[in-house]
Amino acid sequence: MTAKVEHGSDKAAGDVLLRVSSDKIGRLMDLVGELSLSVSETINAPELAHLDLVGFEAAAHRLSMIVSEVQDAASELRLVPVAEVFRRLKRMVRELQRETGKDIRLEILGEDTAIDKLVADRLYDPLLHVVRNAADHGLEPPEEREAAGKSRTGTLTLSATQTGSEVRIQIIDDGRGLNRRKILAKARQNGLFGPTEEPDDNTLWKAIFEPGFSTADTVTTLSGRGVGMDVLNTTMDALRGRIAVTSEEGRGTTVSLHIPVSLAFLDSVILRSGTHLFCVPIDDIVEITKPGTTDKLHISAGKGAEMLWLRDRFIPVCRLEQFFVGMRKEMPALTDMVSLIFETSNGPIAVPVDEVMDRQQVVMKPLEGALTRLRASWGFALLASGEVAMVLDCQRLVIGDPA
Repeated sequence: MTAKVEHGSDKAAGDVLLRVSSDKIGRLMDLVGELSLSVSETINAPELAHLDLVGFEAAAHRLSMIVSEVQDAASELRLVPVAEVFRRLKRMVRELQRETGKDIRLEILGEDTAIDKLVADRLYDPLLHVVRNAADHGLEPPEEREAAGKSRTGTLTLSATQTGSEVRIQIIDDGRGLNRRKILAKARQNGLFGPTEEPDDNTLWKAIFEPGFSTADTVTTLSGRGVGMDVLNTTMDALRGRIAVTSEEGRGTTVSLHIPVSLAFLDSVILRSGTHLFCVPIDDIVEITKPGTTDKLHISAGKGAEMLWLRDRFIPVCRLEQFFVGMRKEMPALTDMVSLIFETSNGPIAVPVDEVMDRQQVVMKPLEGALTRLRASWGFALLASGEVAMVLDCQRLVIGDPA
């Protein structure tokens, strides 16, 4: 990869580009993470708690701020423009025009948006599957488009924008849209829905990401094998991202990918439930609520299920004690706990904990070995106190399904 280094403010001298191995940058980020932990352990050492150290707090705060800035600078070294991925897809679109015989106009927006190099390396293949599906299934042949009052040339748009700590990548086509009838029939055939069940569009569209799912009548070099979109789903899980699909019949389909800008450091909130520590990305939290005497709260129980009544709607409650075995036998009442509200693709969920402890930028370590089978977790975070917390993936928390 290429790291850009600027010297001074003299723009006439231009920027100096240095080619640096991504392994070296990865090593630097690991060292910065270890430095952050060492500084935190030193500052929070219990031996210093009762000492009268003049100016220590000011010096410690200044050191923590410097380490935070070094973390940000190290993260930026691994950022690359998404244009690298889009450029490869642009070449593929030209090949798809020849294979499908369709006229396709490609629009690229936000190609200067920066993403983590590790994300960029893993995005091309799943994005390619989405682009292929759009070209083969979504965009109509020129004659069909003309009969529908559209331009003979179909438009495929690749867009990237950054919002906060997330990058949103969209693949938009102006084709025929998803065929709800065929997708629902195939989903019922695969046992994803009952014969009389009528899911809403958001729920139904998720079926296309199931392994082996395909509505193609024939197998071609582009589609029909039932592989591809499930690859995107798997990749997004690994990248701590999420997928959203919108479609309108006759107007087209939009596939949106939401991905963290950086995978190395995580701006998070630390939680305690019993004796266990958890942390969640701060951007995932919609609201933190503590039921009190003035709060409107109702709990309905049936078959072990709990619901939180908040602002005129019921929110399913996910107890971590039910999800992770061995935490504690007896669960406190919801009114004795703090509830964090998370928005998932299945709607909001409430996760009660004993305490919201702190907000920290943590160093996250991925799960390895047997721990990769641990559900609803991105990995483990090394905290400033030297303790370890599990990083929750609230998107994958299953209500009432004990681990």
